[in-house]
Amino acid sequence: MGLRILMSILWAAGLSGQPLAFTRLPTEGPAPSPRVDGTIAYDGASSRVYLFGGLDNSARNDLWFYSLAQRRWEEVQATGTKPAARFGHTLLHDAPRRRLILFGGQASGFFSDVWAFGLETGTWQQLAANEAGPSDRYGHSAILDEARGRMVISHGFTGAGRFDDTWAFDLVTNRWSNITPSGTRPLKRCLHHAVYDQANSQMLLYGGCASGFGPCPLGDLWSFDLNTHRWTERTPVNRPAARQHFGRSFDTVRSRLVLYGGLGGGFLNDVWTWAPATNMWQRETVEGAPPSGRSRHESTYAPHRGTTFFFGGSTNAGNSNELWMLGPGFLPSQQAVAPGELLELFGSNLGPINGIAFAFDPVTGKLPTSGPGVDVTVNGVPAPLYYVQADQINLQVPYEIAGTEEAVVQVTVNGQAREPRRFPVVAANPRLYPVVLNQDGTLNSAANPAAPGSIIVVFATGQGVTQPPSPSGARPAAGIYPEPAAEATLTIGGQAAQLLFRGQAPGTAGVVQINAVLPSGIRSSAAIVLKIGTAESQASVSVFVR
Repeated sequence: MGLRILMSILWAAGLSGQPLAFTRLPTEGPAPSPRVDGTIAYDGASSRVYLFGGLDNSARNDLWFYSLAQRRWEEVQATGTKPAARFGHTLLHDAPRRRLILFGGQASGFFSDVWAFGLETGTWQQLAANEAGPSDRYGHSAILDEARGRMVISHGFTGAGRFDDTWAFDLVTNRWSNITPSGTRPLKRCLHHAVYDQANSQMLLYGGCASGFGPCPLGDLWSFDLNTHRWTERTPVNRPAARQHFGRSFDTVRSRLVLYGGLGGGFLNDVWTWAPATNMWQRETVEGAPPSGRSRHESTYAPHRGTTFFFGGSTNAGNSNELWMLGPGFLPSQQAVAPGELLELFGSNLGPINGIAFAFDPVTGKLPTSGPGVDVTVNGVPAPLYYVQADQINLQVPYEIAGTEEAVVQVTVNGQAREPRRFPVVAANPRLYPVVLNQDGTLNSAANPAAPGSIIVVFATGQGVTQPPSPSGARPAAGIYPEPAAEATLTIGGQAAQLLFRGQAPGTAGVVQINAVLPSGIRSSAAIVLKIGTAESQASVSVFVR
């Protein structure tokens, strides 16, 4: 398992106070054709944006991914029967099952089939046929209700007209259920979008077109309660101009619905956010040159980055294949940092466009503390660097901050110091990576579960000072694997696991490897929790057991 993958999913929080900035991602080399309605989904484990289909001169069924690490597109040569070419479909990321979920769309006709693409297997699989549940449709909305393991779709249209129904697709049984309420519901429409607000257990549906039944475009906002299956219209005093074919996301870090562009009296390129807590819209002042006005672009959200990606669409200059990201203008502010932990900083203009991954010096066994025009210090101590790029810096917090109360992170780019960020210092801040290896070294997954009683391997950072002391930015010497100085324990499914190894991972700095025995009696899947000293890991990481 490459360290880059381990590093790419660091848990970050507290971005709510950061200004937003647009950044256009480079697309040199092979790339998808300019198109509209080409739907995208983000996979955090691989730091890739996936694209399926859309419409250029004709409907497409090609599958691409954009690697944020390598800054390039690559077409996927998938196995299995491919879904038919289409546009106006939805594409969702099913993280627990490591796959993409595709529903509906239009080409010469309309679709209501469901497909899954395995991100580990590279294979397409049809999960449900056309009209196994809802009728065929295009321009609908869909979310993945993670808490309940289902896809929820709503509204849309075909040649037969527009719809106002709502359906749920169980991602375990592959069965549809009609959850349309009998009472109030949003007007029949299409060309709208919806987002998933997990914290408030709701689906938020906005805008679209109700031609033949009502306004086109629309500017109303509705909440669908995922517990009671009831619709409620939200009626803030102020709101954006009505629109259809816009980009959207739900920013889980800021707890905001994010809205960009669309069609409403012409192509729009404004950015608005809506806060569930206050029921208020706010037009955002965005740093950097924004994309030109557009519609029929598609979007996806990267939770650990606090970033929304937008692809393609129709502009005054024609169809586009541009990939843009909208995220924090500068560094995240984590709740706290521990000596020696790995830290990912996100922003704009933080380094070169093409990312540079640094290697350990073959003589000293250490990472560099400066990059091309980039320097980072923590309390004045140069920080070892793993990776630098225009929107991202990966570093290790120096062990030298141990015993202090505050860590002041200072980034300097081409001689210009950015505003420093301050973090409370804690003894340990354990954060597990969403990567579990089976005893044979293969990646644990629902399709490749571990045997009961076997050994699994997990990785974490934030372990604090070690025994013996590990120098900042240094990989362990042969045969010496420093352990967390504080007591480390691991529970799996609430049961204490026997630890066989808990030392610094070979070839790394700031990463602890833990080899543990699966407790007896665990079946299916179980949550893993790491405790170092009095601090526990919070992010959800599970192991699959057969």
